[in-house]
Amino acid sequence: MKKVILAAAGIWLTLSLAGCSFFYPNWGQKTPPIGTPSQSSSTSASASSSASASVSPSGSPTPTTILKQVAKINILQSSVDATAISVVAEALNFSEDGGTCTLQFTNGVVKKSISVKAESNASDTQCFPLNLPLTGLPKGAGLVTISYASSTHIGTSAAIAVTIP
Repeated sequence: MKKVILAAAGIWLTLSLAGCSFFYPNWGQKTPPIGTPSQSSSTSASASSSASASVSPSGSPTPTTILKQVAKINILQSSVDATAISVVAEALNFSEDGGTCTLQFTNGVVKKSISVKAESNASDTQCFPLNLPLTGLPKGAGLVTISYASSTHIGTSAAIAVTIP
């Protein structure tokens, strides 16, 4: 009798897990980012993207303008220590891989920047930690901005004030 119960439990478990593929046929597959041609959505001049070329009557291609969506950048944490300016930031309104985050420091005429990759998160896009060495930066007040750029999004954060010791 024990073998029959174990066999029945094994069959039930197998069938219940196999049923998941019927309810979730795309389980584990990444969905394309919002605004890709495979998804239907209403488009406007500020929120559409198009990467096509039309052929003019003479046969030469005429490129079309690519419109990028606005990235809303949020600075989660920023600090200045004896060696570097450190910033953690995210893009709030989309989730995608392949973008680049750039920290730019400005103090009068001195400008210095560093770029890192960004990766998708559950509901947003996270910048890898940004660490700009203080070497070559003048002491005193300065401004830091974080910008994001990819093939579909672009944006810059509000400037934050930092003081170089």
